[in-house]
Amino acid sequence: MRKKKPPDQVNHERWLVSYADFITLLFAFFTTMYAISTVDAQKAGRFVYSVRASFDSPMFVPGSDSLSLSKGDGSGASLSKDLVQNINPPADKMEIGPKLDLKTNFMESNKPRGEVTALGHLQQKVDYAVARRRFSERVRTRLETRGLVISLDGTFFSSGSDQLGPEGRELMNDIAPDILAMGGQVRIEGHTDNVPIHTERFPSNWELSCARASSLVVHLISNLGFSPDSLYPSGYGEFRPIADNTTPEGRALNRRVEIIVHSSVVTRNSAR
Repeated sequence: MRKKKPPDQVNHERWLVSYADFITLLFAFFTTMYAISTVDAQKAGRFVYSVRASFDSPMFVPGSDSLSLSKGDGSGASLSKDLVQNINPPADKMEIGPKLDLKTNFMESNKPRGEVTALGHLQQKVDYAVARRRFSERVRTRLETRGLVISLDGTFFSSGSDQLGPEGRELMNDIAPDILAMGGQVRIEGHTDNVPIHTERFPSNWELSCARASSLVVHLISNLGFSPDSLYPSGYGEFRPIADNTTPEGRALNRRVEIIVHSSVVTRNSAR
């Protein structure tokens, strides 16, 4: 007589395998959702600007004798150096200007791609001129929704003076033709630190900041061919700092004159 085969034992814990897989997938899903929800929109915005400018830029620096992607300062920095700087800016730089929003500022129909490319090319040319003169620690550029901002620190002016020094005039001679070629409105902003000034000519930092901005405007009009109706100066004294005024380094950053090459959107709105 054939011996009966004993029945197979049922494993009542097989559901744990499926349950563990399900929990793992849920964990991965919510981790991904959290990472997406904490994107820094301002850094991502500058990233988009820099990438667009880099991909649409010429392969070689205009006027360079070297078939190289470097900016010619011997450091081997690529033309898209601004991309790296904007994604990971130094700790001593505080963000200024309007916050960038990816949806409203970079995907909008009234900001054509050609304009973003033109501002990116201008930034590269300015950075090239700055690096060639070894002013990289004294001049900074950044792209904002209002346009390209070129920030000159206070060392281009003598202490308590509104007259642009020789090095500043030489730099302006280099970059002014490219700014002029953009054909838009250019705003010159003067800023100071919070150390009080009280001289016969400048009773306060208001007067000093306004005078420095106006002095640069006069230089651009008188010597570099700018039209008076394309430039307008403004002074903010110590009331728009970008760094801590309690340290010498912070005050040095706050003493600055900024040249804002406006985008066509800002230019059209200001003309209304």
